[in-house]
Amino acid sequence: MGRPRVPVTSHGTISVSEITPGTWRARTRYRFDDGTLRQIERFAPTKARAQTSLLLALTTVRTSSVSAVKRETTLSDLADRFLLTKADRAPRTIDTYRQTIEHHIKPKIGSLSVSEATTERLGRFISEVIEKQGPGAAKACRGVLSGMMGVAARSDAIQVNPVREIDNIARLRGGATAIPLDTLPRLLAAVRADARLNQVDAADVIFFLAGTGCRLGEVLAVRWSALDLAAGTVAINANVIRARGQGVLLQDHTKTKAGVRTIAIPKTLVDLLRQRQSNFKIQNDDDLVFPTLRGNIRDPRNTSRDWRMARKRIGYPTVTTHSFRKTVATALDQSGLSAREIAEYLGHANPSLTQDVYMAKNTGGIRAAETMNSLLPTD
Repeated sequence: MGRPRVPVTSHGTISVSEITPGTWRARTRYRFDDGTLRQIERFAPTKARAQTSLLLALTTVRTSSVSAVKRETTLSDLADRFLLTKADRAPRTIDTYRQTIEHHIKPKIGSLSVSEATTERLGRFISEVIEKQGPGAAKACRGVLSGMMGVAARSDAIQVNPVREIDNIARLRGGATAIPLDTLPRLLAAVRADARLNQVDAADVIFFLAGTGCRLGEVLAVRWSALDLAAGTVAINANVIRARGQGVLLQDHTKTKAGVRTIAIPKTLVDLLRQRQSNFKIQNDDDLVFPTLRGNIRDPRNTSRDWRMARKRIGYPTVTTHSFRKTVATALDQSGLSAREIAEYLGHANPSLTQDVYMAKNTGGIRAAETMNSLLPTD
């Protein structure tokens, strides 16, 4: 006999567990009034607070579920309802939605009603965000507004989603830039010689970034069990993030599905990791290669701050942690690897993204590692 279905506007069994020391997660599945089941979870420092936070969220969900969106509903209220429909998304994604709503949408157009949110008004708002905060913030606002108005359309409060008619936002080139390949060995030698980076045990993190092009969160999530130093490979299958109200989280998945991969790594990096395995004696429950000096999960924000201070100190003020990712893409491009091979090495689903954003215009696996090995300095 099958398990009985969760009634509409009700939730299933609540489970509470400690996912990392001092971080408790309470989760359940709620059945919305459209019949769909979505997971809702809340985090807190204690078991009791996590469960209380989840119960409060469920009360809010239930209240919003039974009251339909109307033409008079304000965009502030609609934004809160939209967030509830996304409760099953990754914590980092929900954080992005919430920040966009709190920093841009609610203060500037939150008092508008659904019926007043016309394409012309929303278009003017997006144009203002582009002018004052840039195209990145504007794209985030457009995406959230589209989701919000989709909620209104599905409630028959409006006939057509007005955001669909707003012009696309052009992406401006910018962000991190690749390091000139003839500069990389000198930069890494400066990293190895920097006393502060070695004191906070960040130098090896920078070498791993430079040797693989992995994302910072992926590097901080690498476990010893994911390394096969005899074969010279590493499995990238996890990610470290910081989420508001939850602290630092070790996720058992990467940023995207395409990010899950096993890559060959340069011999120079294999040698560094062997040495680290022998000399680094700090124990940590997560088997991390790069924990903090106290054995905790390393915070990407703190690591970025340490590098930001160091790069000015060693004479490379414009080199961000993401610059290493673009540098690896450039090096592999110039060595003759195809866009598909480079995309697989970096964990991109779409080779066109690799070509458009990461690869130099002048043009995986073992060949990639051999290329990077030729660029990394030896001790």
